Amino acid sequence: MIKYEELNDEGYTFQRFKALLEEQLGRDLTKIEARKIRWLSGWEHETVGVIFDLIHEVAGKKNEGGL
Repeated sequence: MIKYEELNDEGYTFQRFKALLEEQLGRDLTKIEARKIRWLSGWEHETVGVIFDLIHEVAGKKNEGGL
């Protein structure tokens, strides 16, 4: 399996990104934020996957008290 292959569907990727960001922010995305995340979700799946993983890593460090 190609790494991040599941992120090649723009709709699925947008929903994953939106859920992750809203969970970590503790709020809904604004319209402009959601629009930009939808735009980002259409990028090449490996690029999207790397950015998604970075957000996860930063969120994990924040939750551990590392930031």
